[in-house]
Amino acid sequence: MINVLDKLKTIFKGKVGNIFSDNKNNKFVLFDFSRNTTNVLEVKLIEGVKQKLAIDLSKANDEEKKEVKKLLDEEKDDNKAILTNNSVSKTKEIKRGLSEIDNTLLDYYKNKISSDMYEALEMSLIVRSAFRRGEDIMELKRDIGYKFPDFGYNICNLASGGYFDTYFKELYNIMSSESDFNIEQYKEELKWIVKELPYMVFISRFKSYNEYSGEVFFKLGKLKLYGTNKLKLHAIGTDNVERALHIAKEYESKPHLIKKINSDINSARTKAVITFNLK
Repeated sequence: MINVLDKLKTIFKGKVGNIFSDNKNNKFVLFDFSRNTTNVLEVKLIEGVKQKLAIDLSKANDEEKKEVKKLLDEEKDDNKAILTNNSVSKTKEIKRGLSEIDNTLLDYYKNKISSDMYEALEMSLIVRSAFRRGEDIMELKRDIGYKFPDFGYNICNLASGGYFDTYFKELYNIMSSESDFNIEQYKEELKWIVKELPYMVFISRFKSYNEYSGEVFFKLGKLKLYGTNKLKLHAIGTDNVERALHIAKEYESKPHLIKKINSDINSARTKAVITFNLK
């Protein structure tokens, strides 16, 4: 484990300070990928003892994220301590018990998303299956964050919310109907959506206009509070595109909230991304 910590300190050179000074043996029982830290690496308490190393990847640059993923992959391949044997065994056991519906869903996305995202989706369906059985999913979900620090938790949340069952299938049907479509476009669109999830609202048929309008208002307030500059509305289907445009129109007269609104709509008006640029 000390070797892992040395590698992390090298990756985040100049950003970690003296965080290990009170933990002389560099022993940690848990890695926590969270967004509630002041620095990219922090030591946190478990029952009053500094035994948890928190890694906030939202404060890492792209190169640092790649290096962290590479390190975690190496550690897992070598059967080292980052992922526990219990969680690996549990994942294999639940995977064998995935429902026919989940396996059909995996077949659907087999060649439509990148191999990394496919693996993250498979793990996320395992988490969803375990949750529905009433099992503890914390360790399983944490594994996804370990292996895919850029997007693991986001895919897990999207899978739990049923977006891969419906929304992303509808998105594929709309995109694939365009004359110049190729599968790489869909892969890139999904990759972008997953990574932008914290700053996005999906407009679909499952909520009313007022519900979406309220959600946008609430999320704009949170993003401004945390200093984030953009919120995106993603809509598929003609009615939902019009609904998203109507919501955007509400904010054209609110310059105190929104600096600029950009709309990217396909020619059939069946897919739209509307970006609110905050002041």
